[in-house]
Amino acid sequence: MTHKVAIILPVYNGGQFVKDMITELYKSTDFPFKLIVVDGFSTDGTKEYFEDIKNNLKTIFNHTNPEIEFYQIPKKGLVNAINFGIQKAGDLDVYLSQADVIHYKLYKMDWLEMFHKIAQNKKVGIVTGLGGWGISGKDFIDGFKWVGTWNCYISRETLNKIGLYDEQFTGGDDIDFTYRVINEGLDVVVCNYWVHHHQLTERNETHSGKQIKKMGALFKKKWKL
Repeated sequence: MTHKVAIILPVYNGGQFVKDMITELYKSTDFPFKLIVVDGFSTDGTKEYFEDIKNNLKTIFNHTNPEIEFYQIPKKGLVNAINFGIQKAGDLDVYLSQADVIHYKLYKMDWLEMFHKIAQNKKVGIVTGLGGWGISGKDFIDGFKWVGTWNCYISRETLNKIGLYDEQFTGGDDIDFTYRVINEGLDVVVCNYWVHHHQLTERNETHSGKQIKKMGALFKKKWKL
C-alpha cells in the first residue's frame, strides 16, 4: 500500500520526548504514512536516534509500510520547518504534529484513516480532534476557533488552494492559516474524540503575552480588521 499522507514532525532538542512520541505514533495507526522529520540541527542526539531506527522501522514498530525522511535545516522557527516539510511531502496530504505529542489508539476506528477520509471531501479544509483547536482572544478575533499545528490534517487540495503557512507570524500562524481556510469557503472539522495527548513542554517567547499582542496586531493589519 502506498503512502497517502506525510506526517510532518518539526523538532529541535526534543530528544527527551521524541522516542515516546514516535513509539506511540506507530502504535496508534495502521494507516500508511511517511514520516518527515525536520530538525534544526539538534545537539541532543535526535539525529542519531532517527539514524538508528529508520532502517529497521518495520521490525521495531511492526507497522504496515513505515518510512522516515530526516532533514536538517537551519533553525528558523517552527513555521519555517513546517513549510519545509509540507514542500518535501510532494503531492501527499499532510498531518502536522510536534515532538511532545503522543497519539493513542483509543477507539475501534483508525484516527489517521478517518482524518484522511474526512479530508477528501472537497468542502473540508482542515481536520482535527478534540484538543487540537483553540479559541483566540481579542488580540486576534475574539472567540475565533482555530486549529493548532500539533494536530492538524490538511489535504493536498486544500494546500494547493491556500498555500503554505505565513512565515511572518512567529506565533498565531495557525490562527492565520485557519482564517485563510475559512475565507476560502472551506470547513474546519473537529472530530468528537481524542486522538492525542499534548505533554505541554516549556514554550518559548512566541507564547508570551507581549508576542501574542504583537502577532495579533500583525494579523489585524494583514486582514484589515
